[in-house]
Amino acid sequence: MAVGIVGAASAQETVFPDFPNYVPSVAPARVSPDLAPTIDGDLSDPIWAQATQITDFYSVEPIVGTPTEDTIVYMAYDENALYVAVHAFDSNPDEIITRIMERDGEVWRDDMLRFYIDPFNTGLGGFGFDVNAAGARLDRILQRGGPPIVAWDTIWAADGQVTDDGWTAEIEIPFRSISFDPESDEGWGLLITRELAHKNEQIRWASIDPGVQPFDFRQPGRLVGISDIEEGMGLDIEVLGKIEASRDWERPRDDDLIFAPSANIYYKFTPSLTGLLTLNADFSDTPLDARQINTGRFSIFLPETRDFFLQDAAVFEFAGQTFGRGQSNGQPFFSRRIGIVDGTQVDMKGGIKLSGELNGVEVGLLTTRMGSAANIEEQTLSVGRVSIDVLDNSRLGFIATNGDPRGLTDNTVLGTDFIYRDRNFMGGGLLQATAFYLRSQSDDIEDDSYGVLVQYPNDKWGWNVSFREIGEEYRPALGFVNRPGTQDSRAGWHRRFRQTDSWLQYWQVGTEHNYITDLDGNLETRRNQFNFEFVNSATDEFKFSVFENLEVVNTPFSLPRGIIIPAGEYHNDGASASIRSSFTRPYGTNSEIRVQDYFGGERVKVKLATNFQPSPYWSLKLEYDRDQISVPNGDVTVQVYSVENVINLSPDISVNTQIQYDNISEGMSIFSRLRWEVRPETEVFVSVGHGAVVDYDEFPREFESVQSQFVVRFGNRFQF
Repeated sequence: MAVGIVGAASAQETVFPDFPNYVPSVAPARVSPDLAPTIDGDLSDPIWAQATQITDFYSVEPIVGTPTEDTIVYMAYDENALYVAVHAFDSNPDEIITRIMERDGEVWRDDMLRFYIDPFNTGLGGFGFDVNAAGARLDRILQRGGPPIVAWDTIWAADGQVTDDGWTAEIEIPFRSISFDPESDEGWGLLITRELAHKNEQIRWASIDPGVQPFDFRQPGRLVGISDIEEGMGLDIEVLGKIEASRDWERPRDDDLIFAPSANIYYKFTPSLTGLLTLNADFSDTPLDARQINTGRFSIFLPETRDFFLQDAAVFEFAGQTFGRGQSNGQPFFSRRIGIVDGTQVDMKGGIKLSGELNGVEVGLLTTRMGSAANIEEQTLSVGRVSIDVLDNSRLGFIATNGDPRGLTDNTVLGTDFIYRDRNFMGGGLLQATAFYLRSQSDDIEDDSYGVLVQYPNDKWGWNVSFREIGEEYRPALGFVNRPGTQDSRAGWHRRFRQTDSWLQYWQVGTEHNYITDLDGNLETRRNQFNFEFVNSATDEFKFSVFENLEVVNTPFSLPRGIIIPAGEYHNDGASASIRSSFTRPYGTNSEIRVQDYFGGERVKVKLATNFQPSPYWSLKLEYDRDQISVPNGDVTVQVYSVENVINLSPDISVNTQIQYDNISEGMSIFSRLRWEVRPETEVFVSVGHGAVVDYDEFPREFESVQSQFVVRFGNRFQF
């Protein structure tokens, strides 16, 4: 793959590695446990004098070449943990950005370090650990088929501080907090990235390709040599106690006060295989889902946010989440089906999960026992997933699910997927092909789904071609299907032009094409789109699209307010534009507008989102979505308001408040959460929630409370 490479000015031209085939390796130094550092961001601990040092870093953004600043990463380990430190030199330390303090906050807005590991060397995903120059930290699960999962948490420690010559940070990752294979001959996949936010510069140790996201393990370096670690008993017990007071405001009022203990028991059968038993699962700390109003003819998809299901979630990923972002239709397993049935919350009495690697085979097994609710009887719901590396950098997998959350059928799904990767296709680019086959059976009804995707997802040139068929009776009760009986063909390409010594970082053109028919080949959807985008040197991003869209409606459907869209053929052509401002400013926006013909009428959809981060102690996000639709049978304007306010008392104590309202349901939700991490294994959680119905035109006079809730939860995790 051709990329421009610029080195530092010198009398002799700088010689760089062959980046498309560059796979650096590092072996952390083994040290005595009594040298374990105090995690405070100060690199004066003796361990760092003995640690392995990494200094070979390369700039990826805005150009590929020599970084403007030096970076040293130190790595060591003992029988208990992996220790990482960074000395990030900076010639202008007064300009270093440290606005984020919140645990699991938007650390990537600051000067920071990303330390990402793929312990099973899958090339698909792993664990991410981020720390900024002030010591704020973020842990997340990385997955090839979608964005990183920020809601995941584990026990680890990090801290940082700004110094006279830059900034420093320390990280401690206990081996008991992650699943891994210590006997792997190839080691772990490893990505190390330094973000110089105040310079809009990104430098890396591996994956020196601006077209590859910093959390994509397609070409990582290698972390090798870890052995003879202390596994202990491999037993962790997390005990939680919750006091919940609630009031149902409908008359007669119903007040309730309960104490609900719960527990999560983790046991490592091997360092790479972890079992998890949850009893009386508690999801009280789960944030509000982003409020969405459906203005189309197919049901919408909401992501998972609950900790129990996020633990090792990447193990259960199938076919790149059935071809990745924006293509949720047909997924065989969607964990939100467990515990949420047609909008009704169902208690999970217990659950067992086994995840990790056994004799070279990646394994994921999950079984839950659900309580009863309304007309839903108790159910046992299960999913199993296994994957194995084959050929070179390719993967073969199988999945099975059993159970119906609604209790209406005896549903089973069986399937297989294969992911092929060639990392040096045509001299340096990645070529990836994914194929899958699924079959569902519900009592006497059965059908299948299958598909194939071939993609060349690279920086200068990128393209993809895919085909997928979903049977009319394909019904994965534990999965997600919102458009059965279809054949879906897609294709797209882009050409990116990177600039040097310009106000532009790059500009890009491309097209996308989507053609959906029923199983007899009759057209249902056709969409052709031309895209243009550019990113300036300050990393502000601008996108523009023009699209042609034909929709054939065979069955009438309704918009909000009961407006009927009759059967017919509709041209929904239009255009859209969006802007996402640079993350480095203390304020910004991520806004867009779409104007189009819409089912015989017109539609104007506007999203206005702003954020303010005046200091590490306070941040505010405001979002307003307006969808104005005018069709022959009536008009409707959908409005959704969202406010998120975060107050940080310290890196370990924060108060997050969310407020949401939409004018269709006229429902308002207020949810405020205090989280105090007393130490990495001990947490105090307090939340206040209130739901109300508000007449949009008569607020605040017409405000009807529906339900209030107050929760105090204490938790501690014991490791043996």
